Amino acid sequence: MKTIPPIDVEQITKLIEEFIRIRVKESGLNGVVIGVSGGIDSAVVTTLAVRALGPERVFALFLPSGTTPSEDLADVTNLCKILGINLKVIDIQNIIHSVSTEIKEKEDSNRLEWMNLKPRIRQTIWYFYANKMNCLICGGGNKSELMIGYYTKYGDGAVDLLPIGDIYKTHVYQLAKYLKIPKKILMKAPSAGLSENQTDETEIGMSYDLLDAILFGLEHFQTESDIANLLEISIERVKEVKSMLYSSEHKRRGPILLKLGVRTPNIDWRIPLVEPSEF
Repeated sequence: MKTIPPIDVEQITKLIEEFIRIRVKESGLNGVVIGVSGGIDSAVVTTLAVRALGPERVFALFLPSGTTPSEDLADVTNLCKILGINLKVIDIQNIIHSVSTEIKEKEDSNRLEWMNLKPRIRQTIWYFYANKMNCLICGGGNKSELMIGYYTKYGDGAVDLLPIGDIYKTHVYQLAKYLKIPKKILMKAPSAGLSENQTDETEIGMSYDLLDAILFGLEHFQTESDIANLLEISIERVKEVKSMLYSSEHKRRGPILLKLGVRTPNIDWRIPLVEPSEF
């Protein structure tokens, strides 16, 4: 199977670091809060943020639950020690139990509503500390997962910055090697840790290599049959990914507004992030 072209990791690293610096400066805030998971995406984003802002302006949160793999804490602790940043660990399992008790619903980590509850609890805690420390939230979502909706709406998708949001998972691994991310994190099977023994590729239904190759073809306006022929796969596999794109579009947009006025918020009345010097 053909893979997608490599990226210029040195140039991309510089661009992402500058993006983080500019956005934090524009916000007038002190730095960034990052939810570190022990996975490759958050490790890459945390490392880039430290390179961009310095360790004193990056605050890491590790928020495990009952389904978080046991080795993740050691990996996160080691990464933060290497980067020289502060780490706060908060086990959210008691919060999940409290929700179960209060709403009188039995907790089941294999059901979607309970899996999605975890990142939404984490998002609430991220923003608590972001408010407390006067920081932005820096998310770890990558292009592959954003495009197929493989994240929780208003959970890990609810952040202020997505530094690798336009970087395919295949390319995240290239960045990780360039940034010298610890080998233990680099070699770990990607997992959201939202249910027992879960892996991302099993849940998605294909490898990231195949997913990225299909997405890359779709991004560059190749037809379904051209992609299938080039990758030597069935056209059904391409249609499967295309279906993920369409069914998850609601996740990539804000709340849908009924347009009634002359100019409508976030449709045709959008304000620049940087205030003009003169009006």
